[in-house]
Amino acid sequence: MKDYYLTGNEALAYGTYEAGVRVATGYPGSPVTRFLEYLVDISAREEMYVEWSANEKVAFEVALGASMGGSRSTVCFKCVGLNVAMDPLMVANLAGVVGGFTIVLGDDPGAWFSQNEQDGRTLARAAEVPILEFSSPQEAYEMSRYAYDLSERFEIPVLIRETRASSIERGKVKAEGKRVEKPPIPFSEATTWKNLPIRQLDKHIELQAKLPKITEEFNASPFNKMLVEGPKGVIGSGYTAATVSRLLSEVQEESLSFFKLGTVYPPPEKPLQKFLSSLKAVLVAEEVQPLVEQYTRSLAHRNGLSVQVYGRETGHLPRVGRIFKRHLLEGIKRSLGIELHVSISKEEGLRPKSPLEAELPPECPYYQAFEAFSAALRDDPEERPIFIGDEGCLMRLKNEPFKMFDSKFCMGASIGMAEGLVKGGERRRVVALMGDSSFFHSGVSAYMDAVANDADIVIIIIDNYTTAMTGCQSNPGSGMDARGEDRVRVHLENILSVSVLKNFYVLDAFGDKEELASAFKQCLESQGLAVMLIQGACVNLMRPGSCP
Repeated sequence: MKDYYLTGNEALAYGTYEAGVRVATGYPGSPVTRFLEYLVDISAREEMYVEWSANEKVAFEVALGASMGGSRSTVCFKCVGLNVAMDPLMVANLAGVVGGFTIVLGDDPGAWFSQNEQDGRTLARAAEVPILEFSSPQEAYEMSRYAYDLSERFEIPVLIRETRASSIERGKVKAEGKRVEKPPIPFSEATTWKNLPIRQLDKHIELQAKLPKITEEFNASPFNKMLVEGPKGVIGSGYTAATVSRLLSEVQEESLSFFKLGTVYPPPEKPLQKFLSSLKAVLVAEEVQPLVEQYTRSLAHRNGLSVQVYGRETGHLPRVGRIFKRHLLEGIKRSLGIELHVSISKEEGLRPKSPLEAELPPECPYYQAFEAFSAALRDDPEERPIFIGDEGCLMRLKNEPFKMFDSKFCMGASIGMAEGLVKGGERRRVVALMGDSSFFHSGVSAYMDAVANDADIVIIIIDNYTTAMTGCQSNPGSGMDARGEDRVRVHLENILSVSVLKNFYVLDAFGDKEELASAFKQCLESQGLAVMLIQGACVNLMRPGSCP
């Protein structure tokens, strides 16, 4: 055994490496980015293929393809990325896997760095795949290794959930220190890969037959721990279990029972039932949706237990956001009638300053281009264009000195939303703003739609050759892979010129500002679809990991 000092993300990656994973894919975004980056750090190219994919769906499918051939594989993305990957997930759960296949999902309770705080457990529950959630770096390492074995034995994808807090938590990790090599299995044209409607009902029956067997295994899992001390207790899931554990260690409350839950779905019913049978009341602490609370209440009802179940659904813990120590103290007092006295740091729960609040630096290609565009705008607010933004560094255009950012929803949405705004009757010129990563992610299909339907909008794409906001990871237009080595570059201008456009400009962000302003003005004054591709390398591109 070897000792390491790792974050949750790094511990997950180390367990993944030791498990003999051959293919690792993902799409960057807080809090999972470091997981894949650390795999690059600790693995050799000949040991593991690592890819930042065009989007989460593609990442899922590349990893799934490796599993079909018997290789262990993993895919990672943040909470909203699961939405994009749901299509293949809802087939992979039925078709099954060969090589162990894990999904590392980074949720963001409190929406610290995301457009929402969606709880990915609910989507994984809908897919009926096992969910593991760690509470410490050591457990992250152990769960990661275990997940591949579980996946192969039951031929099912396994989801490992982390949150922002658990991903950055640092601690000692005892690891085996050696990698297990598993050779791939030649692809078999098994009937299971032919996912036709006539077979899927039978496959769903097979999937549901696996769940009771997995439940039995989870009933004896070391990732669940129970401490019965009195008639009132707390159930903590994932990182909230660590928060509860620290709180109880501070007060040493001997009358409060505690259940640490690590195997979230399917629920370990036997130990949970045993725990609940000794209680009069229990508070369930989890983030964000009341998933555990609901099945705990259902379990108690089905087994005729009189225990009262409290949590987020009953309003005894906040219904939104992260759960901090102060929330637990108040929730325990209100639901269990136990008042604990511990100190709370004034810094607890303070949000870090978002990089989006900072102004664009003058050396940034976005700054150079939009400084020129600003000069071309009319002073009359009634004639000012509407700017529909997208994800990435473009969001900083909401700040001074530009204020050229009126709307933002999700990746790749700006083009379609701009088109819809105009089709709905908006008289002002509408400008869709998008970065290169968003375009490759999902903007390309919206662009084809805009061309085919003669959208009367202006599209401005800023190509800085990288996924800058999350740390300068590669994208299809970067010309380098996840390891920083050269690969074929996909040229955006070749995609954008798929149709003959009357107003199509390819310009240098650091070029002549009068030329930039003139082209922008012509696009605003034109009719029909007008496209500007502004190219200029991110100043941090040569220093991967240094972007905000």
